[in-house]
Amino acid sequence: MWKISRGLLLIFLALLSYIDVRDRKIPVRILLPGVLGGILYQAVWNRGDWMTSVMGTGVGIVFLLISKVTCEGIGYGDSVVILILGIFLGGKELVEVLFFSFFILVVFAIAILCRKKMSRKYEMPFLPFLTAGYLCYLIGNLH
Repeated sequence: MWKISRGLLLIFLALLSYIDVRDRKIPVRILLPGVLGGILYQAVWNRGDWMTSVMGTGVGIVFLLISKVTCEGIGYGDSVVILILGIFLGGKELVEVLFFSFFILVVFAIAILCRKKMSRKYEMPFLPFLTAGYLCYLIGNLH
């Protein structure tokens, strides 16, 4: 079930990335089933360690607070997706995904800034980087 759920989550993230790039906004009607799916997944197939899911949810809540404090410097949609990943993966794995995501984002931003294709105030959609970070996490955990 682990491989199926991870594959479905990757497809979900890819769809959200497409919507984020196209519309710069993620509809709540798409995010809510993701949250409910994560809770259902943990309720049915939890490996017995609820604390990791709680820690992942906590990280997602912190990102929602950051969205509020920064007036959506990180959008609410991005933060809800981080919350969904936290529910599915747990705290440790979510931090790994976020590390990859922010690393890829920084490399991409530096490359574009060096080519003078954007200013420092340019807002990039974050979900494609979150999807790439999740993919790196999956590749790193193939065993």
